[in-house]
Amino acid sequence: MYIILTTGLLALASSVLADVTYNVVAFPDASTNRYAVEINKKLYVLRTSEATFPLWSANVAGVSTSSSYRYVQLDSDNGVINREKFQRHFSNKNATATMNEFFNRQTTITTLPAIKQVYKDIRPEPSKAFDSSQIATIYLTAEPTMFADLMNNPLDKKYEDIKVGFKFINANTVYSVNKAKLAVSGNSSRKFKKVSLRIKFNDDNGETFFDRPIIKLRAEATDPTMIREKLYLDLLNSVGVATYQGSYVRVYVNGKSHGFYLMVEDIEEPFLMNTIHHGTISDKKALGSLYQMGLREATMVYEGSSAVHYNPRIYSTKIRGSTDKDMKQWIAFMKDLQDWDPAAPGGVAYWNQRLDLDGFLRSMALEYLTGAWDAFWYRGHNFFMYHNPQRKVWQFIPTDFDHTFMSGNRPDVHTTYKKFGQGPLRKKFTARPLVTKLIYKNKDINKQFEAILSTITQDVFNSRVLDARIDAYKTQIEQDVAWDFLIDRSEQPGKKIHWTIDHFYTRIEGRNRKIISGLKPWISNRAKIVLDQIGE
Repeated sequence: MYIILTTGLLALASSVLADVTYNVVAFPDASTNRYAVEINKKLYVLRTSEATFPLWSANVAGVSTSSSYRYVQLDSDNGVINREKFQRHFSNKNATATMNEFFNRQTTITTLPAIKQVYKDIRPEPSKAFDSSQIATIYLTAEPTMFADLMNNPLDKKYEDIKVGFKFINANTVYSVNKAKLAVSGNSSRKFKKVSLRIKFNDDNGETFFDRPIIKLRAEATDPTMIREKLYLDLLNSVGVATYQGSYVRVYVNGKSHGFYLMVEDIEEPFLMNTIHHGTISDKKALGSLYQMGLREATMVYEGSSAVHYNPRIYSTKIRGSTDKDMKQWIAFMKDLQDWDPAAPGGVAYWNQRLDLDGFLRSMALEYLTGAWDAFWYRGHNFFMYHNPQRKVWQFIPTDFDHTFMSGNRPDVHTTYKKFGQGPLRKKFTARPLVTKLIYKNKDINKQFEAILSTITQDVFNSRVLDARIDAYKTQIEQDVAWDFLIDRSEQPGKKIHWTIDHFYTRIEGRNRKIISGLKPWISNRAKIVLDQIGE
């Protein structure tokens, strides 16, 4: 028999006992259910409110942090209907409160094995939002009919976004706003039952999510491991390529399970100011032009001197810099690319005056190493070009990394970089002169590319470094991935891929009858052929 105690009323005179606050994020099975913390076989009821839900808390007087504890779910009569099967312990015996823990998830903070910093780390200061060591919770509240309409019309890109309440809770942070805007995000990902989402904060009133006016919740619907994109971000950070940051979140809407996502920041003005310029530009008007290429193949082939020659759906203007009137600056870059003879001397110097050449080559090295078939080299997709007004060069910014490490059944792990993407490049209208002229045809740039490829492979892109990181992610997210796969999305339109938790494990560890290569074998096999093909 358990004793139900009202928190804060138990006072014992002892120097080793104290007041301790217990905090757990939890979603009850019924509206009349509630939660308690069990300490030494006694239950202390936790409280929540409309303002704090789904965080349940209580200050318990006269307990010791040396005592183990666990959380339980109670019915309306205080009967235990769900009890954690493990005991929790304070790592810091001097603590006065727990972290914001999550019901039935034993680990709150995961220690991730370090990945070597191969080139200079250009990340901005760490954000409270993007902490890879933990899984945060996002709770959205929306008018039910409007939310259902949004989910039922994912292919309608003109469908109006809806207002939602937004709450973000991780181990040490609670962030809440009453009014944010929710929309479906992505292009081809809209065709699946589990869609990606976009949340916009009221930046006009100075309201942002830790300086981010927009975040995206990437569904990773085609990747049963849900690790590929996160690992690619780790690699971009390791090789010093400017990229958005991301961390895992579990999402609930109106009290119901919605899914497990990778939360990332959007490529907007704050990203440029914080990540590209490191705070040296504070006025949005001082930024350069930013073009987004993701809907169709953006070849960067010169088509003429006027903006009318360039499809705005292919070269989408996100920001128009003051020195890029009528796309003249961008068109001049493509004209230089057309006119440049890769056999001429001084190729490295020529392109260093126009392009962040080193950053571009590092990006291309990762695209090849990971077999990124929905990126620039292979498909002309999913990247931005930004004209840095301080450096006076264009910068290549990659984006959308769910189709990396050859996430499909594509048996080309042994393809050399000189043959990578050759199938698509032989087709009409699929020229990629920034790859073919610079990497393939210019001797000096090719030498620089091969040196980068060799360094990345030896220092970070290998099983010795990455397997440990993958294993840590596997342990961190496996319970939430299993939870995601069991969510009923049968009423949603779109394609359903019938993933099970077995797919999660096999597509990490490797081959079975239907899978050409898992995540780990891809890395191992790709790394083995790199040094052979470049003569190291």
